[in-house]
Amino acid sequence: MSVLAGFAVVVIEATVAFYKRIHAIHFGVYGATMVGKKTLHHQLKTKGEVPEIKQRTVGKERATRKVVKVDGETHTLKTADIGGEAIYWKEWIKDIRSRNVKYIIFVIDHRHLDSPANLDHQLAWKYLVDCICSDVWPDGKKKKNNDYPMAIGIWANKFDIWGEKYKEEGDMQNHSIYEPFKYGMQRLNDKGIPTFKYIVSAKSQPEMVYRGVMTMIKEY
Repeated sequence: MSVLAGFAVVVIEATVAFYKRIHAIHFGVYGATMVGKKTLHHQLKTKGEVPEIKQRTVGKERATRKVVKVDGETHTLKTADIGGEAIYWKEWIKDIRSRNVKYIIFVIDHRHLDSPANLDHQLAWKYLVDCICSDVWPDGKKKKNNDYPMAIGIWANKFDIWGEKYKEEGDMQNHSIYEPFKYGMQRLNDKGIPTFKYIVSAKSQPEMVYRGVMTMIKEY
């Protein structure tokens, strides 16, 4: 390789790296209340120690930039923290639409395993899937191809709490924690939107958070 060609390669690599840093990829982080969404947002900003969070998110907070770096690869994300109570679910859809969200992380925990009567996750998931699979927005305007997300991840959070309690043999992708969400995942796949299952401990293992985000960007 000539000196000139080598210099061109270096310039191109530097340009790509600079673009990844300034170009924000819009992620949507949704899920029932108290599932760990705010902790995940903090972890994306700090990668390490996160504060003890006791207050619930009220409504929607302003979207902010976060830089994710794993194994020398860097991407900039933009996410907004939104409440998980049913009265705020419509804000999820507004967020998807206004920011043209490309990747969605739907966060769950183990509450439906502790109590099968607890339908917090299932109801929120059904609402989200119904809205995403619909051909129109809530105001009746027809969606364009670019309006649909590129991939949706179901992140089973708090593994450090439920991992031993609900230990199962075999591939974690087949863990019963995902069972109530299979039909919705099938609907999304039929719509042409791939789904991604992931185990994470957002508070105690920041590397898992970063690798999960990077996997979604690289593979979908």
